[in-house]
Amino acid sequence: MNVDDKIREELERRDEALGDLGTAEHGVFGALYRVFTGSWRRWAAFAMLITVALFGVTVWSGYEFFTAEGLDDRVFWGVIVLAASSGVSALKLWFFLEMNLERDRNWTAREFKRLELALTRDPGATRD
Repeated sequence: MNVDDKIREELERRDEALGDLGTAEHGVFGALYRVFTGSWRRWAAFAMLITVALFGVTVWSGYEFFTAEGLDDRVFWGVIVLAASSGVSALKLWFFLEMNLERDRNWTAREFKRLELALTRDPGATRD
């Protein structure tokens, strides 16, 4: 048995000792689903509603911008397009941060568990 096999066996044994800490990747839709099932689910639903409304305002004011005849109207609708699209971008960033927060918590819990196992392991048991 070479060193690579020993390392592989040790990592597999550690992973078995860690158990399931929810580290399975579920993709973007799974992460988004976790945002809507967490403790902030009402805020997430409210933010999604606001995001959809702001997107509608962005599309509508963009149409008005391109069909406006006067310069004053174009400036007005252009400012509305910029403000609404900035709001959509900010809320999208919030959703992505929430999606990654859950994953980072799981990774942190897994690393703490590994540290706990490493500290509680008998130091003489790993010597050959």
